[in-house]
Amino acid sequence: MNSFFDIFNPEWWMNENNNALQMTDAILFLLLAIPVVYLFIFALFSQLKYKNPYPKAAIPHRFLVLFTVLRNGKEVIESINHFIDHQDYPRDRYDIAVAATQLSEEDLNTLLNMPVNIVIPDKEKCSKIYAIQQVMERYNPEDYDMVLVMNCDNQIANDALTKFNNAYWSGCDSIQAHRMTANLNSTISVLSATSEEINNNIFRKAHTKLGFSSALIGSAMAFDFRMFHEIVPSLQGSDLSKAMEMELLQQNVYTEYLDEVICYGRKAEATESYEEQRMGWVNAQWGSTFFALKELPMAFIKGEWDYCNKLFQWMLPSRLLLIALVILCAVGVTLLDWTLCIKWYALVFVLVLAFLLAMPSGTIAAKFWKNIWALPLLIFSSIFSPVKKVVQNK
Repeated sequence: MNSFFDIFNPEWWMNENNNALQMTDAILFLLLAIPVVYLFIFALFSQLKYKNPYPKAAIPHRFLVLFTVLRNGKEVIESINHFIDHQDYPRDRYDIAVAATQLSEEDLNTLLNMPVNIVIPDKEKCSKIYAIQQVMERYNPEDYDMVLVMNCDNQIANDALTKFNNAYWSGCDSIQAHRMTANLNSTISVLSATSEEINNNIFRKAHTKLGFSSALIGSAMAFDFRMFHEIVPSLQGSDLSKAMEMELLQQNVYTEYLDEVICYGRKAEATESYEEQRMGWVNAQWGSTFFALKELPMAFIKGEWDYCNKLFQWMLPSRLLLIALVILCAVGVTLLDWTLCIKWYALVFVLVLAFLLAMPSGTIAAKFWKNIWALPLLIFSSIFSPVKKVVQNK
């Protein structure tokens, strides 16, 4: 047993006879260099200029615009009114449906007097997936051409349905719009908005530039109605975007990204709300990681490269956690043997450069640099979120 406890002695790691430090250093560097290089390559391609390739459609297809709302009826009422008042698409070519859960009587009465179809799920508290499943049961596959999935707080560009219609006419059955943060009035929301824009550039814009499917984000998504009607009943879990991505890629359906179709939503402003949201991401990440480890070998053998890329993407650590791990390893190796640390600081440089390349411009970037002091706190939180999850599950 004495030999086991030797690993807690720094002198044991610096002993060249056992090569423990060199071997551990090499393994950790390889494991962390792979996601860093992956992000850097896509960050480079995110610099390519976006140009919408789709010509004007010959006909206006019929849309079902589906809003999901949990508790906050005031937001969805405002979002629906904004959609109807500002959308430049023919009004007789789209209908609006609302999956309404846990709404007050006042909000329900307001919705009843609006030109929308209201569906109240048979469970008072349910997931977003279950609420959407309840709505789709009310429709037939041939009722519409496309469905647009929205969150209760989303306000989308005036020409959104027109742009979706053009892409659908050209053959796109799955489309993700460019979701952005509307509220930039707190440190947490600014940092979240910056992270979302980096993800938009790396996992959506750059991916489609290289021929891979865009990542879905849970709202501002448009799908072929018949396809969506067939897929929805089989969706499981609480993460709509991951469940849809898995089904679409298994059916070899490509997801397009329309960068110019902006959809605004709200981000958590308080630290407590962000932590709660992050725990939801961690829970989803654990499940998707184990699923990816199981599915990736067979997808690789079959040559399903788009699916392989998505599975590999699900195995990556979060961006904040990756930053924390690389920096911690760089500092740790420096303290143990500075001759091994040069490559670690090079890796830190490449990682920072990748994020700088994918960094949004304009207002979000300006506000980010003013609030960058809080980034170490979020990184610290990202380290302990998985630990917190394990403790809570015990």
